[in-house]
Amino acid sequence: MLERVQKTQLTIDEFFGQPFNWGTADCGILAGRHLENMGFETRLSEARNYSTEIGARRAMTALGCSSMEDFIDAYGFERIPPAMALPGDVVGFPGGEDGKEWTALGVMIDPGEHLIGFANGEVMRGPAHVCTVAWRVI
Repeated sequence: MLERVQKTQLTIDEFFGQPFNWGTADCGILAGRHLENMGFETRLSEARNYSTEIGARRAMTALGCSSMEDFIDAYGFERIPPAMALPGDVVGFPGGEDGKEWTALGVMIDPGEHLIGFANGEVMRGPAHVCTVAWRVI
């Protein structure tokens, strides 16, 4: 558990307070970098050639994904109830704009209490109760 917390802290240190920017600081990049911090290889380098939401959707399609859930499912992590998420597990919560909703990704930092993810244009700590999906990162 200590190692999970330490690796999660790396993600917090890298992203906390960063402004949202498609392709360099968005929820897919945050989740991918977190997985790298946790020791997993990712396909981030294949998806960084976008600077708009439409470009992000095209990048996901190029990776064979139709949603952010598909993006994380492709790693083979087990889906778990959000209430069971541990520090370092990837979580999803409602994101996007009216009419263009999609699942935003974040990282559980304080089980049952807080996650980090993008909200109001920057990475911030948010309430865990907004999570609608979670993946056990092991």
